[in-house]
Amino acid sequence: MSTVRTSTLVLGAFLSLSAMAFAAAETTASAASLANSTLPVHTARGAVKFVDSSTLVIEQTSPYAGHSMTFTMSPTTEREGNLKVGSDVIVRYQDNPERRVATLVEVEHAKVPPQTSPSH
Repeated sequence: MSTVRTSTLVLGAFLSLSAMAFAAAETTASAASLANSTLPVHTARGAVKFVDSSTLVIEQTSPYAGHSMTFTMSPTTEREGNLKVGSDVIVRYQDNPERRVATLVEVEHAKVPPQTSPSH
């Protein structure tokens, strides 16, 4: 009987600790998400000077031509289009105290006039 009681107590303690750890992790994730969502989102345009999995550097276009901006990219950063050096991009980012964090990087495609069919 004492083995069953001990096993039950150990299992109960384990489940309680697991639930507390899960709640703490969820609270931390929610706090981080809330902190990021309260930061304003800014937009920058420019040509890509450097890009890798975690960093994007652009040279801004007018009215800030000649100025470079560096962004941190994470696995959650949305990437639209073929991002490569020389591409014109629009970057949506949040200005954290330590760095600019890109939330969306969109390659601007050259506008091609619509093709018209010949009329006969």
